[in-house]
Amino acid sequence: MSLPLSSAQLAGGLLRDVRLLAAHTAAHHGHLEGLAALAELNLHHDRAIAAEVLNSISAGIRQSLGERVTHSLHQAAATRHLCTSARAQHAVACRLLSRLDTDGHADERGCGAVLVADDHHEVRDLVARILENAGFFVRTAANGLEALLAAHEMRPDVIVMDVAMPVLDGIEAARLIKAADTTRAARVIAYTASPALDRTVVQKLFSAVLSKPASPDVVLATVQHLAGL
Repeated sequence: MSLPLSSAQLAGGLLRDVRLLAAHTAAHHGHLEGLAALAELNLHHDRAIAAEVLNSISAGIRQSLGERVTHSLHQAAATRHLCTSARAQHAVACRLLSRLDTDGHADERGCGAVLVADDHHEVRDLVARILENAGFFVRTAANGLEALLAAHEMRPDVIVMDVAMPVLDGIEAARLIKAADTTRAARVIAYTASPALDRTVVQKLFSAVLSKPASPDVVLATVQHLAGL
């Protein structure tokens, strides 16, 4: 007769399963990225061939080439959709893994949780997309108050914080986040167009400062560094 598993054994088994799921979804996403790139390359090639010979072929061959280009277009779109779905599944697995891990942080590359706070939706969406494409789980906020509430709910590893925002500015939001035990460990990045910030404020509240507009590579590299990746 087998003995019932303890809660620690159950948690350990679940953690192993989620680690495996995170690794599997990461590999699946990488494979689909390659397939999507190949499908889009084939589509570009078919379009080039069709454009080159379109005026010198019969109607039947022209129709055949048109059908091939249409098929390539559908194939590229379907593969890209699968890739997006796989990326979302990986992000969910990573989020679950980060919550199950004993130290509250994920130890797999790309498994961090990031909060992006900016009142300009174009900037907010762009930064979120850059980080999601790198495998981070991302939530967004449109002002400092939303950022404060989201930080307490999700307990992010890193926060990309615009400084000048309505309702509650980024400095005050960062101050309140750092004052709470549940969110104090978050590394906050000041993402600002301001030419200068008070050095004392920066040292006390922010782990890094990024000047707007920063290139996608710089944003991603800064977040990855602060997330320990």
